[in-house]
Amino acid sequence: MLPSRETWRALAGLAAEAGATLLCDEVYRLLEHDPADRLDAGADLGDHVVSVGVLSKSYGLAGLRIGWLATRGSAIRAAAVRVKDYGSMCNAAPAEVLGVIALRGAEQILHRNRALVLDNVALVDDLIGRHPQRLQWHRPRAGAIGFPRLLDDEPVDAFCARLREEQGVLLLPGTVYGHAGNHFRVGFGRVGTPAALDRLDAFLQTA
Repeated sequence: MLPSRETWRALAGLAAEAGATLLCDEVYRLLEHDPADRLDAGADLGDHVVSVGVLSKSYGLAGLRIGWLATRGSAIRAAAVRVKDYGSMCNAAPAEVLGVIALRGAEQILHRNRALVLDNVALVDDLIGRHPQRLQWHRPRAGAIGFPRLLDDEPVDAFCARLREEQGVLLLPGTVYGHAGNHFRVGFGRVGTPAALDRLDAFLQTA
């Protein structure tokens, strides 16, 4: 979800009025399809807002298992530090060093990953356009995840199971999230995405 700037600031304002802490999952921030759509980081909107980020999504470095929490609220930060000290006082040192190296090269990494996502989302868009009687979606404006709807009468769980068995392509049915619609989760942030989409296309033509 990438809200408008007006919605984003209004949400932060409502949380402030209610005395609530607004927790913002920003793991795909910096991977907007149009950089002009980039929002302010949540932590910049007030002491009551917390931003959560990781190296595993926009940076594509899941193996490092490095993330962060940012807030201007001193009480929230102090509470988070206490929890971290209790559960895991420190990360693996090699992962921390590699994380610093990655952040120093953030511009190059993010440029590469945005280009990959833009190429792949266009392929997903094209695939769905070739099967308008069977698939539809709201093309996302950021990140590397979409949630198309299967228009067939076949339950999406069965569709995904057959796709896995016949083509070796794994899609996650929306029922995993408790979603009542006939949707599935598709990722398009990997180098192998075009080959997987080719298999999905072949499956849709024959299934």
